[in-house]
Amino acid sequence: MITRQCLALKRGYARSSGFTLLEVLVVVIIIGVVISFAVLSIHSDDKTLEEAARRLEALINLTSQEAVLQSTELALQFDDDGYEFLAYDGKKWQPITDDEILRRRKLPDNVAVEYEPEGQKPTLKGMDDEAKPPRIYFLSSGEMTPFRLSLHRRGELDSYVLTGDARGKTKLRGTDDGG
Repeated sequence: MITRQCLALKRGYARSSGFTLLEVLVVVIIIGVVISFAVLSIHSDDKTLEEAARRLEALINLTSQEAVLQSTELALQFDDDGYEFLAYDGKKWQPITDDEILRRRKLPDNVAVEYEPEGQKPTLKGMDDEAKPPRIYFLSSGEMTPFRLSLHRRGELDSYVLTGDARGKTKLRGTDDGG
């Protein structure tokens, strides 16, 4: 009888001294889920700059095509926190407000843009109130203002450079592409 009690005590002690396989698996799954959320949040932050650059490139290409198709003069105007599209009504430039695609866009909080018309110094840093806002013009003939845009995260070296020539061709390069 004493042997049975000792054996029962040994079995109970053996069970309570470690973790079961099920408990270990649950902990591993929880750690995996936490790590995957951390990786996804870091990865999504990395894509913010690239998405902003690709969106701007696509909108520039679309605007160039729209100017030709609608036989109208369009422009892209930059300010400190974003950009908007303008149409020429024969007298002056007016913001486009009735088009969901060519609406005013705000850049993500951590993204900055530098605009450099061909052959001129970059602008947007410390612009004067009296200065004309930087613009890219899209003509109904298919031509546009040659430009170089640099999109980067504030305080970081990573950037995307978007260039456009007078014929309306654009090219996007990232720092990983050697540009």
